[in-house]
Amino acid sequence: MPIAPASFHCRIENNRYAVSTHVDEVTAEPRLSARGLGFNIPSWRVDGMDPLAVHLAMTEAVAHMRSGAGPTIVEADVYRYFHQNGPFPGSAFGYRTKAEEQEWRARDPLARLAERLVARGILGADDVEAATERAKELMASIGDEILEADPQGKPGQRRIKPGEWPDPAFRDVGVRGDLGEFTGARIADRDTFTGRTDRRKFIDVVSEVMRRRMDVDPVVVLGEDVHRLKGGTNGATRGLAEAHPDRVLGTPISENAFTGLACGIALDGRYTPVVELMYADFMWVAADQIFNQIGKARHMFGGDSDVPLVLRSKVAMGTGYGSQHSMDPAGIFATAPGWRIVAPSTPFDYVGLMNSALRCKDPVVVIEHVDLYGSVGEGPVDDFDYCLPVGKAAVRRTGSDITVLTYLAMTGYALDAVERLGTVDAEVIDLRWLDRASIDWETIGASIRKTNNVLIAEQGPPGTSYGSWLADEIQRRFFDWLDQPVQRVHGAEASPSISKVLERAAIAQTDEVVDRLKNITGR
Repeated sequence: MPIAPASFHCRIENNRYAVSTHVDEVTAEPRLSARGLGFNIPSWRVDGMDPLAVHLAMTEAVAHMRSGAGPTIVEADVYRYFHQNGPFPGSAFGYRTKAEEQEWRARDPLARLAERLVARGILGADDVEAATERAKELMASIGDEILEADPQGKPGQRRIKPGEWPDPAFRDVGVRGDLGEFTGARIADRDTFTGRTDRRKFIDVVSEVMRRRMDVDPVVVLGEDVHRLKGGTNGATRGLAEAHPDRVLGTPISENAFTGLACGIALDGRYTPVVELMYADFMWVAADQIFNQIGKARHMFGGDSDVPLVLRSKVAMGTGYGSQHSMDPAGIFATAPGWRIVAPSTPFDYVGLMNSALRCKDPVVVIEHVDLYGSVGEGPVDDFDYCLPVGKAAVRRTGSDITVLTYLAMTGYALDAVERLGTVDAEVIDLRWLDRASIDWETIGASIRKTNNVLIAEQGPPGTSYGSWLADEIQRRFFDWLDQPVQRVHGAEASPSISKVLERAAIAQTDEVVDRLKNITGR
């Protein structure tokens, strides 16, 4: 399923000001359309106050795109009569003059259009006046529909009719979808899966399930080096560029740009974008797109706009890549509305969770861990079409003394700790789904009512941790069943450094879980 030639259009309305800062103050090239030339994109700069000039420029740009020649940019020079918001002109705040505003007012595009229509004999002066009056009457009638006299205001002051305000109950509508897209989906977990399984390397199933989805579904992969190095820096996209060269887009080092592009692809709806951020720390470069755009889009547009986007990224603690390549983003995403979060810890789970993520109409971040890439576990051999159920955790070990809640590579470390200690009958739960809407409170609650003790185990630092959010939720939901406050294992305050010694000291693994279990149980 090839992607059609790029023929998108970028329109820049250059009104010269940010809030109060003029474009000439911030760049030596105030023609914003000049940026397009750096990408070999044909660009127009036009007087945006002249409707005829805009029409001619847009006609040329549209003809260029319809011929299949690629994208275009049109920059329209316009003017913002008022301040950034409110009814006052910019001159009232002192950053521009009344003379400047009057000069631009004299070039009002509506007046200029009327002048041209009269000059060409298309309309008469009376026609222009009549059209203006009809427009004023229409605006007044609209005002009458939504406004009424303010009983508390001054004479002539009006207010919005109470019935026109939104219902406060609509507050959280549309934060995420209702998962209706999973109706009819093939759902399977390890106990119901009927396909053939074998010992599989984790990183191999990462690329294999993506290859399967690209073979049958309109999936696009974007990211740095995803088309090279035999599957990117870790092999996660191995073979995809060869199989689907038109849908594996190796990008510049520009996380904010290609993440924003993926947002547009998702909202368009014809393709499902899979964005790879090489390390989770790089999400900060794309934070505006991730949190202000992608995560909020469905809610901002009334809940009616699907945002089917998958963001893959990895935790690289323990690899020696240093502080800027090691963070666990789960805690940040858990506090960001709109996102669903999956954290697979086995090859089998990765396939099912990725399929669920790609089927979901909400944005989903798939968090991976480099410790798992080289690991071997049970996984599918030739069946890559099942979905793991949304919002279902996995009990990796049953027990009665304490509930250990964990995810990603820490699941294995927690299981190792329990076996090494040998004196604590811990129930270890691999959360798998981490977001507020998808976390499996049923499984967690059943375990807490049995053990009356909780330990949350994660690798990352306490400041941006997932465990702090989860502990707060648990203590409010299950306070009556807890014999003591929720306990935690986490890393140090500082991010892991490049020194092997200091890096190990900054993260939590098996030893830290063992020590905490001893401290809690006294065994």
